[in-house]
Amino acid sequence: MFLEALILGIIIGFIRRGDISRLAYAQFSFKPFIYTSVLLYIAIMIMNLGLFNYSSSLYSIFLLLSYIFTGMFLIANISTKFMAVPLIGLCLNVLVFLANGFKFPLSSETVAKLYGTEMYELLISGKILFFTSAEEASLSFLGNIITIGNKIIISIGDIIVAIGVVLIVQNVMSDKFIQNRSKITFSKDIFK
Repeated sequence: MFLEALILGIIIGFIRRGDISRLAYAQFSFKPFIYTSVLLYIAIMIMNLGLFNYSSSLYSIFLLLSYIFTGMFLIANISTKFMAVPLIGLCLNVLVFLANGFKFPLSSETVAKLYGTEMYELLISGKILFFTSAEEASLSFLGNIITIGNKIIISIGDIIVAIGVVLIVQNVMSDKFIQNRSKITFSKDIFK
């Protein structure tokens, strides 16, 4: 979903006569925070391949740390135009995650429709890592209850984060004050 948001932001940036090279010159503070968050998320995906004990609390710790580092990066760059939008989406996701004991509400009807009765049974019995049935969850309206296509279930927070990514990328691309190397010039008065 976020890759699609990035691509859509680039397309809108081109439509607005932006330059993709400006993305490389955008100045963000605390870049190591977002890199750390990405590494933690990759570690979670590796754990999900079955290479780790499912009963371990490291999954929840890594996911929570990933959210914390992402949030710190967004807060450090809040002065960037539209940076508050993904921060709001992230806060909604963290809120529902914490309110449900480090699990996201997931619509059981949607799971049954998209993934079959076996996944439905696993969700109802609480055996799916990071997810709980939305029917029994707190703040379930913020959970993963929105279906896109035949395989993707997302939350309101995910949608807000994706909208924020689109807005930031297209804004950076169309920002005329971000210089690129090919347009750096010297003032005529400097050599007088």
